[in-house]
Amino acid sequence: MPGTPPTASTFPRSITCTIVPSPKSDPANVLILLHSIGDNQEGFANLAKSLNLPETLCISLCAPNTLPFGLRGYQWGEDVVFQGQDLSLDVKFAKAGFKTLKTVVEKLLADGWSSRDIFFFGWGQGAICVFDYLCREGVDSFGMTHEFGGFVSVGGIVGSEVKTVITDDAKKSSTPVLACGGRNGLLTGRAEERLRSLFKDVQVVKWDRDGDGMMNDAKEATPVMKFFSRRLLSRKGIPEGFHELPT
Repeated sequence: MPGTPPTASTFPRSITCTIVPSPKSDPANVLILLHSIGDNQEGFANLAKSLNLPETLCISLCAPNTLPFGLRGYQWGEDVVFQGQDLSLDVKFAKAGFKTLKTVVEKLLADGWSSRDIFFFGWGQGAICVFDYLCREGVDSFGMTHEFGGFVSVGGIVGSEVKTVITDDAKKSSTPVLACGGRNGLLTGRAEERLRSLFKDVQVVKWDRDGDGMMNDAKEATPVMKFFSRRLLSRKGIPEGFHELPT
């Protein structure tokens, strides 16, 4: 049985989030959403409402650190790193984003949710932060042992701070990954190889446009919705409008 549905007061005061309740019924899944650098949780709370995933409670997290130099918004990293004139997305997360995700997931597990019930959606630095968490948490001599429901990454990669190396396919993470991005973005061939070296089930979708922005239309959103339809759990069987797909 699924765990106790969280509210904003479920988590420590250090966690800032917006909860989007499951539409029409009790949740069987929890989706954790992480915005990119320079944003906050409100935009992804609206995204969660737009996705309208059945039997799914959504937690849109706000990154823990404000940007310096008078810049607006928040970041998941410990420090600001410049890459030319732009802010780098690939930074250290251990004392910031990783700690935030670990706190939220551990509370969900303590309240009766299983890791299989928990999903992630991240964009840009938020996606890199999720990869950082998945590649560090639960890694032991048996490999990457935690199987979460799935992770949709938009414009994310396994960051340079992740040193995990898996040489035995059986020890790769069983958490399915849908990695989306545009042309000339972070998701290069080499980045894809790194993903496949750590995760057993990786689907890559390249959009026919430059950059790693969010989905622009129904065509770009379709692979995301198909991914969720394959992995979401249900108290009531297959939700209306969804189709059971082979795993």
